[in-house]
Amino acid sequence: MMGLLWAELRRFAVRPAIRWIAVAMLAHVALAVAVTAFEPEAFTLAAMLDQGQISFYAMTSVFLAYVAGVLLVTGSAAQGGTRALLTVEPRRGRVYWSKLAAAGLAVVPGIAAACALLGFGMYWAHARAGMLGGPPSDLVEALTWSGVRVVALAVSAAVGGAALGVLVRRWWVAVGLAAVWFVVEEQVALSASSAVRDWLPFTNADSWVRGTRTVLAGDGVLAAPYVHSGLLLLGITVVLAVLGSVVFQHRDVR
Repeated sequence: MMGLLWAELRRFAVRPAIRWIAVAMLAHVALAVAVTAFEPEAFTLAAMLDQGQISFYAMTSVFLAYVAGVLLVTGSAAQGGTRALLTVEPRRGRVYWSKLAAAGLAVVPGIAAACALLGFGMYWAHARAGMLGGPPSDLVEALTWSGVRVVALAVSAAVGGAALGVLVRRWWVAVGLAAVWFVVEEQVALSASSAVRDWLPFTNADSWVRGTRTVLAGDGVLAAPYVHSGLLLLGITVVLAVLGSVVFQHRDVR
């Protein structure tokens, strides 16, 4: 299993698109930090956390992690690699799960670097301008745990993207489905009741990254993470992974 995993990781690393995705993750958060540094007085860091602006910046990197997971199992190069692996390891279950594990592991360095750059950059920009807006220790804790949740969400997104890539076979279909779902969900969320919004994937992803009802209350106490959002997103990933496994076991690899 470790040999299969290592083979998938090496094949993943040499794809040019993956390198561009990693660059895009870092460039996006670097731009966000640079823009904030020019106008740090617009919002305090506490307000940006509370209003979800940090979550918004991080979610772009999560989406890129999803795209990376999709690309691992789609395209002519990926299909050729799958055929080669099946000649060495005919047990399709081992090949499939090694692909999903590789997708989850491969995005960790890039997403962790992006989160670190975003957190440190935002803190530095606001601290330099005296615009933290709350106790430094609480802000550092909030940023740290938000980064941990972003990494976990990115791993889940990459694994889910790989599973969906197996199901639809075309990267542009998998990416397009996510984009269309996001647009539709945004429209639904505007008029839906809170009971409906509690089950919308992107809404829960945002809630998971924020992790708090009120990031910094008047006394500086942090609220508990949304466990419901984490469990829902994990459940969606598991369902996609299982469906992908069933399809991969019975469909011909072209």
